[in-house]
Amino acid sequence: ILFCFLPPFRIITLKMTKLSMKSLTLALLASSASAWNQMDSSSATSSRRQVFGWMGAAAAAVALQEPANAATAKTGQASPFTGFYDDPNHPDCLRQVKVVGAPLRADGTRSQYPVIEVVGFDGKGSGATCTDRPTRDELWKVEGTVKSNSNAVLDFSPKGGPDKLTATFDDGGIVFPDGNKWSKLSYTPKNRLPEDMSTLKSD
Repeated sequence: ILFCFLPPFRIITLKMTKLSMKSLTLALLASSASAWNQMDSSSATSSRRQVFGWMGAAAAAVALQEPANAATAKTGQASPFTGFYDDPNHPDCLRQVKVVGAPLRADGTRSQYPVIEVVGFDGKGSGATCTDRPTRDELWKVEGTVKSNSNAVLDFSPKGGPDKLTATFDDGGIVFPDGNKWSKLSYTPKNRLPEDMSTLKSD
């Protein structure tokens, strides 16, 4: 429960479980505008300064609320991206995706965008199909950032690809701009993993 003073000095009680901060600040703006219309000429100058102050504070609160709402991308098993996939361009080859929290910066802050990690294996021969389990040294890894629960940007430059490749989670898989779609598996394909399972732990 929040007791809030709204101009001209009316007290309202809000249940914050039902109203967001943005709703509250918009209410402040509306009440401030109402107070403006109710002013008489004798107090117009000083009162209008107060209203401008209330409206400025409310607008600032709305602006500050937006970045907080942007950080909604989930991590770990809660992220739709996390899991194992089938890549039709490399049948039976490892494609594992993880989403982890962004690392701390030097100033102690953390990016609102989680990190997406993709570990894969493209086979030992000239063909695109994998028939053997990979070793640790044969794995490749690329990373990127998750912008939302359905959109990410990957840096495939370590594999000779683009450094800003968009990846969209849609209809049970990850879709790339060229139309290729990795289909998410409902199980762990142990035969595609290195025998040393600790290989795929996040560094």
